[in-house]
Amino acid sequence: MTNPPGTITALGVAFPRQIRTNDWWEARHPELIANAREATLAKVWADFEDTQPSHYDRAIARYLADPFRGTVERRVMPPDMRAQDLERAAARAALEACAIDPASVDLLLVHALRPDSHVVGDAAYVVRDLGLRAPAISFETACSSALVGFHLASDLIRAGRYRRILVIVCCTYTRDVDQADSFSWFLGDGAAAFVVEPAPAGMGVLGAHTVPTIETCGAFAYELTVLGGAPALQLQANKHIAGKSIRDASEGYLRDCVDGALREAKLALKDVNFLICNTPTAWYAEFCAAALGLGMDRTVDTYPRYANCGPTLWPNNLRTALEEKRIRPGDVVLGFSVGSVSTASAVVFRIGEVGLRSVEL
Repeated sequence: MTNPPGTITALGVAFPRQIRTNDWWEARHPELIANAREATLAKVWADFEDTQPSHYDRAIARYLADPFRGTVERRVMPPDMRAQDLERAAARAALEACAIDPASVDLLLVHALRPDSHVVGDAAYVVRDLGLRAPAISFETACSSALVGFHLASDLIRAGRYRRILVIVCCTYTRDVDQADSFSWFLGDGAAAFVVEPAPAGMGVLGAHTVPTIETCGAFAYELTVLGGAPALQLQANKHIAGKSIRDASEGYLRDCVDGALREAKLALKDVNFLICNTPTAWYAEFCAAALGLGMDRTVDTYPRYANCGPTLWPNNLRTALEEKRIRPGDVVLGFSVGSVSTASAVVFRIGEVGLRSVEL
């Protein structure tokens, strides 16, 4: 007898309370605004001349005159907050959304960008603090980690290894960027968690496809530096290759992943009710929808409210679409997420009832 695939049954998100608007930089670093054309953000998300503009070029075009490149608000963690605080809060929110006994969780998959515990990751600490004895695995595939985690959890359930898996993802970008650099303008913090369980017949993951994003190697990196006389990790963007490598490769990643996932699901784009993509920039949802020939009424974009919060983007977009009743039980959902210097992934799934909960810290 074949085991069923996995499906998401509960989803929780946790965000810092502090909302930082563009006014913060205009008051504290007016020189950045005045010299926006020479700033890091402008160098990364630039206008690359092409006689035949792509879907990506057309989507980004209307943001090029804005020094903030379409960023409006971002959530910012206070100095005393840690990644594990957000991870635990998101995990508890997901479990409480469906009154799930934590002791019934068989496995935890945990990704933090970046973790508090270097090298080994946060998984063991989170499972300890949640009072569980289930195995916990730290995994990493940058901003695509939530969707890849969903795919991995579904496959482990289909293999019969586990019955209830908790996937946790977290992003703490703002503690690792110089706020006096315009690169910080498009980054935010937050965490999400979701429970994956065996799906009823015809539901859950129907197809998936993941590819490496090797063309973006070197675009972004964490580098050891000295801040205030102490060693610190800092997220850096390579101004020479970051934006161009992402622009040139984005449509190929999208089409490869989506075509592969639909082929495995034995479905076509016309069968898809809704697209949930991650939204690392203000134009990414529009780009994905246009490249796939879908209207913006069939996707969701939380970038204006949360900016780029890495792996938390995809589950937060799913949570938003569910809360707004734009996705309903029985709908076929196409998930797509791209991570620089890692993977891009697409998952096609038929969604059921999902418990939802959001918290602020």
